[in-house]
Amino acid sequence: MLLNKTRMSYTYRILTLNINGIASVNRQHTLEEFIRKHDVDIAMLQEVTPTHNIIIKGYQTIDNIGTTGRGIAIIARDDLQMNGLRKIPSGRGIATTTYVS
Repeated sequence: MLLNKTRMSYTYRILTLNINGIASVNRQHTLEEFIRKHDVDIAMLQEVTPTHNIIIKGYQTIDNIGTTGRGIAIIARDDLQMNGLRKIPSGRGIATTTYVS
């Protein structure tokens, strides 16, 4: 649907979740199952531990882990470009501009 000459309307499925750690394989599997079952476009996670092990085919992961070893993460479909990434040093925030490539 065209809203005006330069802007198009999209619908995104967004998940927010306090994961309380993501190190266990079981939690990672449960998260991936939920994302796939509900066709989530963007997932925003709180209380994550380092996410280098979160690999979901077709998705990218950006995290911000603070000095306490916990933080937040964004998981987004690969076709959603995330630019202008800004992180709060404490690990409590991420800001990005997202668009469909």
